[in-house]
This record gives sequence, C-alpha cells and structure tokens, in this order.
Amino acid sequence: MVNGTKIRELRKEKGYTSLDLALRSNLSKSYIEELERGDKRNPSFATIEKLADALNVLIDDLRIPVNSSMAL
Repeated sequence: MVNGTKIRELRKEKGYTSLDLALRSNLSKSYIEELERGDKRNPSFATIEKLADALNVLIDDLRIPVNSSMAL
C-alpha cells in the first residue's frame, strides 16, 4: 500500500504543487490528490514507480511500513 501522507510530505519538501507532481509523473492532478487523501490505496506498480521517479526517492519510501510484529 502507498502512504498518501508521505507522498504529500515529499511533494511539499520538493516545493512541488500537486500539478507539478502530476506533470512530472505523467499522472493526473486529481489522481495525485486522491492518493494523498487516501481515497486510492493500491495504485499499480507502474504508478508507484512514476511517483518515486518524479520525487527522486526509492519506491519503498512511498509505502506504508509493515508492522514488524505482523511479519512472518
């Protein structure tokens, strides 16, 4: 799952608006905003890759951390 709050934080750290990130990632502004609000939680790998590239971060930086006590 993708952490929408983290996407927003990284976007703002870079000084990007949601439109800037949309243009850099080739995704729609409304889709970026839905991800950030948590309305969309399971984007495709290709989408996550586009966001990570646009924000210049690792894919893992965008994911919700797995609780170590839940790991098998």
